[in-house]
Amino acid sequence: MTERVRVAAAAVAVVLLGCSGDATSGAGRRSNESAAAQREPRSAPMPHEDCVTGTNISSLDVNGDGQVDIRTEMSGGQPRCRETDANFDGRVDIYRWFDLGSGQVTRVEEDYDFDGRVDVVATFAAGVLTSDVMDTNFDGLTDTWRNYRGGRVVELRRDADGDGRVDTWERFDDTGRVTYSATDANRDGTPDEDDAGTPAPSADGGSTVVSAIPTTPTPQPASAVDGGAAGGAQKGGRR
Repeated sequence: MTERVRVAAAAVAVVLLGCSGDATSGAGRRSNESAAAQREPRSAPMPHEDCVTGTNISSLDVNGDGQVDIRTEMSGGQPRCRETDANFDGRVDIYRWFDLGSGQVTRVEEDYDFDGRVDVVATFAAGVLTSDVMDTNFDGLTDTWRNYRGGRVVELRRDADGDGRVDTWERFDDTGRVTYSATDANRDGTPDEDDAGTPAPSADGGSTVVSAIPTTPTPQPASAVDGGAAGGAQKGGRR
């Protein structure tokens, strides 16, 4: 091999090594971005659990039209799960699960627009709301995820543009004021402020939250329409 060929080969090797290193670095960055994005929830069909499935069932016709409006599955003399047709159209609008020991609500599913599909699923611990997922545009897919502390929203994630990925993040203090707000304009699955490496300031200096998203019902005293369920107030459409 001539000297000129050896020099050319060495130069090619250096270039290839350099390209390989850049590619690996780029892959690493993409991998990190993917890992961060994967930690966020993704849109999926709204979850639903079968409710009244047993044989020990109590039925109630609230408005006297001859149709059952409330079905409660009992276990050991306690309600295990209850289905309610709140607007008397023949379809279940509210599902509630109860803790057999305390009788407190553990899970609530509601159909806000009365189309036969669940729009909000809320989870409770010791009767206190801890989290919920929602379908706010009524397309059958989850698009909003909220966490609660002491029954108040403290963290919200939302897919505002409907592409299946979280693009809005908000955090709140115990009074309901915004303490952090971020968006994902470049659609990489992470807050743009994180991409820039700087924290995001409060969106509006801590103003009170105003949201059109329905408020998940929290356990309340028994209501006539629900036949004594420890659940939310009577439904009147999306709230």
